[in-house]
Amino acid sequence: MTSQSPSSRDPSPASPHHPKCLTILGLLPPVTAEDVKQAYLAKAMAMHPDRGGDPAQFVLLQKAFEEANDFVQFKAGKLEWLASKIEAYAQQQDVVTETIERGGEVEMEEADWLRKSFGEDFGHVADKLVSVRLRGPAADDVFAILLGFRADSLKDLAVLDLAGGRLTDEGLLQLKGLTSLRSLDLRGTAVGKLAAEVPTWCPHLEFLGLPTGSVGLFSRMSMPRRVKLAIGPAAD
Repeated sequence: MTSQSPSSRDPSPASPHHPKCLTILGLLPPVTAEDVKQAYLAKAMAMHPDRGGDPAQFVLLQKAFEEANDFVQFKAGKLEWLASKIEAYAQQQDVVTETIERGGEVEMEEADWLRKSFGEDFGHVADKLVSVRLRGPAADDVFAILLGFRADSLKDLAVLDLAGGRLTDEGLLQLKGLTSLRSLDLRGTAVGKLAAEVPTWCPHLEFLGLPTGSVGLFSRMSMPRRVKLAIGPAAD
Protein backbone atom coordinates (compact mmCIF):
# COMPACT_ATOMS: atom_id res chain seq x y z
CA MET A 1 0.00 0.00 0.00
CA THR A 2 1.39 3.41 -0.95
CA SER A 3 1.94 5.73 2.00
CA GLN A 4 0.52 9.25 1.88
CA SER A 5 2.17 12.48 2.92
CA PRO A 6 0.33 14.71 5.44
CA SER A 7 -0.68 17.09 2.64
CA SER A 8 -2.44 14.38 0.63
CA ARG A 9 -4.57 12.75 3.35
CA ASP A 10 -8.23 13.63 3.83
CA PRO A 11 -8.19 16.83 5.85
CA SER A 12 -9.52 16.91 9.39
CA PRO A 13 -11.72 19.85 10.37
CA ALA A 14 -10.63 19.56 14.01
CA SER A 15 -7.76 22.05 13.94
CA PRO A 16 -8.87 25.68 14.49
CA HIS A 17 -5.89 26.84 12.41
CA HIS A 18 -6.73 24.67 9.43
CA PRO A 19 -7.61 27.03 6.54
CA LYS A 20 -10.91 26.28 4.84
CA CYS A 21 -9.23 26.75 1.47
CA LEU A 22 -7.03 23.70 2.12
CA THR A 23 -10.08 21.66 3.15
CA ILE A 24 -11.77 22.48 -0.16
CA LEU A 25 -8.65 21.36 -2.02
CA GLY A 26 -8.36 18.20 0.10
CA LEU A 27 -5.02 19.16 1.64
CA LEU A 28 -3.49 19.29 5.11
CA PRO A 29 -0.60 21.55 6.13
CA PRO A 30 2.28 21.62 5.64
CA VAL A 31 1.80 22.17 1.91
CA THR A 32 3.89 23.53 -0.92
CA ALA A 33 2.87 25.65 -3.91
CA GLU A 34 3.15 22.51 -6.04
CA ASP A 35 0.79 20.61 -3.71
CA VAL A 36 -1.76 23.40 -4.11
CA LYS A 37 -1.36 23.50 -7.88
CA GLN A 38 -1.75 19.75 -8.35
CA ALA A 39 -4.75 19.51 -6.01
CA TYR A 40 -6.45 22.37 -7.85
CA LEU A 41 -5.80 20.89 -11.29
CA ALA A 42 -7.15 17.50 -10.25
CA LYS A 43 -10.38 18.97 -8.90
CA ALA A 44 -10.77 21.56 -11.67
CA MET A 45 -10.82 18.85 -14.33
CA ALA A 46 -13.84 17.25 -12.70
CA MET A 47 -15.63 20.41 -11.52
CA HIS A 48 -15.29 22.67 -14.57
CA PRO A 49 -18.69 23.90 -15.86
CA ASP A 50 -17.74 22.79 -19.37
CA ARG A 51 -17.72 19.24 -17.99
CA GLY A 52 -21.06 19.56 -16.24
CA GLY A 53 -19.82 20.98 -12.97
CA ASP A 54 -21.66 23.53 -10.86
CA PRO A 55 -20.43 27.07 -11.78
CA ALA A 56 -20.86 28.29 -8.20
CA GLN A 57 -18.80 25.40 -6.82
CA PHE A 58 -16.12 26.02 -9.44
CA VAL A 59 -15.89 29.67 -8.33
CA LEU A 60 -15.39 28.46 -4.75
CA LEU A 61 -12.64 26.14 -5.94
CA GLN A 62 -10.89 29.00 -7.74
CA LYS A 63 -11.07 31.14 -4.61
CA ALA A 64 -9.70 28.29 -2.52
CA PHE A 65 -6.79 27.96 -4.95
CA GLU A 66 -5.95 31.67 -4.62
CA GLU A 67 -6.26 31.63 -0.83
CA ALA A 68 -4.16 28.47 -0.53
CA ASN A 69 -1.41 30.12 -2.57
CA ASP A 70 -1.57 33.06 -0.18
CA PHE A 71 -1.30 30.67 2.75
CA VAL A 72 1.78 28.99 1.28
CA GLN A 73 3.47 32.32 0.50
CA PHE A 74 2.70 33.62 3.97
CA LYS A 75 4.22 30.58 5.64
CA ALA A 76 7.30 30.79 3.42
CA GLY A 77 8.10 34.38 4.31
CA LYS A 78 5.79 36.52 6.42
CA LEU A 79 7.50 39.86 5.79
CA GLU A 80 7.73 39.37 2.04
CA TRP A 81 4.10 38.26 1.88
CA LEU A 82 2.95 41.22 3.96
CA ALA A 83 4.84 43.67 1.74
CA SER A 84 3.17 42.22 -1.35
CA LYS A 85 -0.29 42.80 0.17
CA ILE A 86 0.10 46.29 1.60
CA GLU A 87 -0.31 48.27 -1.65
CA ALA A 88 -3.32 46.26 -2.83
CA TYR A 89 -4.94 46.60 0.59
CA ALA A 90 -4.38 50.38 0.60
CA GLN A 91 -5.94 50.71 -2.85
CA GLN A 92 -8.94 48.63 -1.80
CA GLN A 93 -9.39 50.89 1.20
CA ASP A 94 -9.36 53.95 -1.08
CA VAL A 95 -12.32 52.44 -2.95
CA VAL A 96 -14.10 51.49 0.30
CA THR A 97 -13.69 54.98 1.75
CA GLU A 98 -14.82 56.73 -1.44
CA THR A 99 -17.85 54.44 -1.84
CA ILE A 100 -19.03 55.02 1.73
CA GLU A 101 -18.43 58.79 1.55
CA ARG A 102 -20.59 58.88 -1.58
CA GLY A 103 -23.38 57.05 0.24
CA GLY A 104 -22.76 53.52 -1.03
CA GLU A 105 -22.10 50.14 0.55
CA VAL A 106 -19.31 47.59 0.27
CA GLU A 107 -18.85 43.96 1.21
CA MET A 108 -15.53 42.49 2.28
CA GLU A 109 -14.58 38.81 2.35
CA GLU A 110 -12.41 38.02 5.35
CA ALA A 111 -9.38 35.74 5.45
CA ASP A 112 -10.43 33.54 8.38
CA TRP A 113 -7.25 31.49 8.47
CA LEU A 114 -5.14 34.63 8.98
CA ARG A 115 -7.34 35.97 11.76
CA LYS A 116 -7.34 32.66 13.61
CA SER A 117 -3.57 32.49 13.49
CA PHE A 118 -2.51 36.11 13.97
CA GLY A 119 -5.43 38.21 15.19
CA GLU A 120 -7.86 40.78 13.81
CA ASP A 121 -5.47 43.62 13.02
CA PHE A 122 -3.08 41.59 10.91
CA GLY A 123 -5.88 39.61 9.26
CA HIS A 124 -7.37 42.69 7.62
CA VAL A 125 -4.45 42.87 5.19
CA ALA A 126 -5.77 39.86 3.29
CA ASP A 127 -9.42 40.97 3.20
CA LYS A 128 -10.96 41.05 -0.28
CA LEU A 129 -13.38 43.63 -1.62
CA VAL A 130 -16.09 41.56 -3.33
CA SER A 131 -19.04 43.95 -3.69
CA VAL A 132 -19.54 47.68 -4.33
CA ARG A 133 -23.04 49.17 -4.44
CA LEU A 134 -23.34 52.89 -5.20
CA ARG A 135 -26.62 54.06 -6.68
CA GLY A 136 -27.76 57.50 -7.77
CA PRO A 137 -25.89 60.60 -9.02
CA ALA A 138 -22.77 59.84 -6.97
CA ALA A 139 -22.07 56.89 -9.29
CA ASP A 140 -20.44 58.94 -12.02
CA ASP A 141 -17.49 58.80 -14.41
CA VAL A 142 -15.10 60.11 -11.75
CA PHE A 143 -15.97 57.16 -9.51
CA ALA A 144 -15.46 54.80 -12.46
CA ILE A 145 -11.99 56.28 -12.99
CA LEU A 146 -11.18 55.60 -9.33
CA LEU A 147 -12.13 51.95 -9.82
CA GLY A 148 -10.28 51.66 -13.12
CA PHE A 149 -7.00 52.96 -11.76
CA ARG A 150 -7.18 50.35 -8.99
CA ALA A 151 -8.34 47.43 -11.12
CA ASP A 152 -5.22 45.36 -10.39
CA SER A 153 -6.06 45.50 -6.68
CA LEU A 154 -9.74 44.68 -7.24
CA LYS A 155 -9.28 41.24 -8.77
CA ASP A 156 -11.88 39.77 -6.37
CA LEU A 157 -14.60 42.33 -7.04
CA ALA A 158 -17.59 40.28 -8.18
CA VAL A 159 -20.56 42.65 -7.80
CA LEU A 160 -20.69 46.25 -9.01
CA ASP A 161 -24.02 48.09 -8.78
CA LEU A 162 -24.05 51.62 -10.23
CA ALA A 163 -27.75 51.69 -11.17
CA GLY A 164 -29.31 55.14 -11.45
CA GLY A 165 -25.93 56.80 -11.72
CA ARG A 166 -24.52 59.34 -14.17
CA LEU A 167 -22.11 56.91 -15.80
CA THR A 168 -21.47 57.40 -19.53
CA ASP A 169 -19.60 55.30 -22.08
CA GLU A 170 -16.43 57.16 -21.16
CA GLY A 171 -16.79 56.04 -17.56
CA LEU A 172 -17.78 52.51 -18.56
CA LEU A 173 -14.55 52.17 -20.50
CA GLN A 174 -12.63 52.75 -17.25
CA LEU A 175 -14.15 49.55 -15.86
CA LYS A 176 -12.64 47.35 -18.55
CA GLY A 177 -9.99 46.01 -16.17
CA LEU A 178 -12.51 44.61 -13.67
CA THR A 179 -12.41 41.19 -15.27
CA SER A 180 -13.65 39.29 -12.19
CA LEU A 181 -17.13 40.86 -12.25
CA ARG A 182 -20.05 38.43 -12.15
CA SER A 183 -22.77 41.07 -11.77
CA LEU A 184 -22.82 44.60 -13.19
CA ASP A 185 -25.92 46.80 -12.88
CA LEU A 186 -25.95 49.89 -15.11
CA ARG A 187 -29.71 50.37 -15.35
CA GLY A 188 -30.78 54.01 -15.34
CA THR A 189 -27.32 55.29 -16.33
CA ALA A 190 -26.28 57.11 -19.52
CA VAL A 191 -24.18 54.32 -21.01
CA GLY A 192 -24.81 53.49 -24.63
CA LYS A 193 -23.64 51.08 -27.31
CA LEU A 194 -20.34 50.34 -25.55
CA ALA A 195 -22.32 48.28 -23.03
CA ALA A 196 -22.62 45.48 -25.59
CA GLU A 197 -18.87 44.84 -25.21
CA VAL A 198 -18.95 44.30 -21.44
CA PRO A 199 -19.33 40.47 -21.61
CA THR A 200 -16.10 40.29 -23.64
CA TRP A 201 -14.26 42.16 -20.88
CA CYS A 202 -15.70 40.06 -18.06
CA PRO A 203 -15.51 36.32 -18.87
CA HIS A 204 -17.30 35.37 -15.63
CA LEU A 205 -20.21 37.80 -16.01
CA GLU A 206 -23.60 36.28 -15.15
CA PHE A 207 -25.84 39.38 -14.83
CA LEU A 208 -25.82 42.65 -16.77
CA GLY A 209 -28.32 45.43 -16.15
CA LEU A 210 -28.54 48.06 -18.90
CA PRO A 211 -30.55 51.25 -19.49
CA THR A 212 -33.33 51.30 -22.05
CA GLY A 213 -32.05 51.92 -25.57
CA SER A 214 -28.40 51.19 -24.83
CA VAL A 215 -28.23 48.09 -27.03
CA GLY A 216 -30.21 46.98 -30.06
CA LEU A 217 -31.93 43.69 -30.73
CA PHE A 218 -28.93 42.20 -32.55
CA SER A 219 -26.60 43.06 -29.65
CA ARG A 220 -29.02 41.46 -27.19
CA MET A 221 -29.20 38.28 -29.25
CA SER A 222 -25.40 38.20 -29.47
CA MET A 223 -24.94 38.22 -25.69
CA PRO A 224 -23.39 35.00 -24.31
CA ARG A 225 -25.99 32.59 -22.94
CA ARG A 226 -24.34 32.71 -19.53
CA VAL A 227 -25.32 36.39 -19.15
CA LYS A 228 -28.76 37.23 -17.78
CA LEU A 229 -29.72 40.57 -19.30
CA ALA A 230 -32.04 43.09 -17.65
CA ILE A 231 -32.97 46.29 -19.48
CA GLY A 232 -34.88 49.25 -18.08
CA PRO A 233 -34.83 51.88 -15.36
CA ALA A 234 -32.94 51.38 -12.11
CA ALA A 235 -34.64 48.78 -9.91
CA ASP A 236 -35.49 49.60 -6.31
